[in-house]
Amino acid sequence: TPDVSMAVLNLDLEKDVEKDEVNTFLRRVSTHSNLRQQLDYINSPEVVSTDLLGTTHASVVDGLATIASGNHLVLYVWYDNEYGYSHQVVRVVEDIAGVRPKVYPERKDPAEIQ
Repeated sequence: TPDVSMAVLNLDLEKDVEKDEVNTFLRRVSTHSNLRQQLDYINSPEVVSTDLLGTTHASVVDGLATIASGNHLVLYVWYDNEYGYSHQVVRVVEDIAGVRPKVYPERKDPAEIQ
């Protein structure tokens, strides 16, 4: 679609990982961390790009597409080129201005999430 794109991240990590371990971590970060307004997570075999039109997140990880083999990890990440980007600009401006709207549940640092 003209507004939703996908990035394929091919990563070589310092240690071996498993698909379920990575997906569990990303799902927790997307719901319980201070990155939850930037990162979302989906686990649906029926998702198509138009489903993500208008998402306010910077990225949406497609959990079913995750590939882990030893220390090599492939993530498929959707993003809305216009609406999602605009929301990220607003968040940066809020951060620069020192204005942080209250978000519930409370934000956690990703390092605190297991």
